[in-house]
Amino acid sequence: MNFATTKERIIQYIDFQGIKIKDFYKKTGIKRGFLDSDKLKSSVSDVFLATIFATFDNINPIWLITGEGEMLKNKQGGEVEKSKNLIPFYDDVATIGGTDLVADTYNAVSAATDYIDAGDWFPSATAAIRHYGTSMVEYPNGCILALKRIYDTNSIVWGRNYVIETDEIRVTKRMQTCKTDDECVMAYSTNTETYPDGQLVHEPFKIRKENIRRIFLVLGRVVKEYSSDPVFVG
Repeated sequence: MNFATTKERIIQYIDFQGIKIKDFYKKTGIKRGFLDSDKLKSSVSDVFLATIFATFDNINPIWLITGEGEMLKNKQGGEVEKSKNLIPFYDDVATIGGTDLVADTYNAVSAATDYIDAGDWFPSATAAIRHYGTSMVEYPNGCILALKRIYDTNSIVWGRNYVIETDEIRVTKRMQTCKTDDECVMAYSTNTETYPDGQLVHEPFKIRKENIRRIFLVLGRVVKEYSSDPVFVG
């Protein structure tokens, strides 16, 4: 049998360990139905993965996520393939450079489409998503952004690029303070293209602090050329 999905590999693991499915649910706290046959093709959120890894510490995360390597961690080295730095990749979650599109914010941190090996380039990366738009010249349309979620707004470095989520939009912008309103931040584009009359195509705009749901620091972008593996670029 080809265990092509993460859920199928979970079943393979618990069968190998002699664990009953009802005991799996009890130990992990995951609701019944998670491993039903009609749901085996669905992806597993990183929250559930973290729970499974914490509950069954001998399972090889690389194998469970990608199907590569051995099912169990080796007995001598603890973690398997420590050079791997897998982060969740949300391919169906798009960021936009402008404000002419509505972002799918409600699915922003749901189930990962895949996992990307960030290697040693971005050890602090917590997620990767695809970027669309032309307002940020350093990020080609369709590229993948490596992100680090920021929980403390006091740690924001003004002048750096961030992915900002509100209830209505998700944008990739350069953040600055708002000199006219302390309750807002300013979102700037790095594309300074103008119309014939001199007006900016991508004008800066205010975002109210209270409307911000999540902020991610952009650590770099990912390009893919000729290889089957993504390459991170700072």
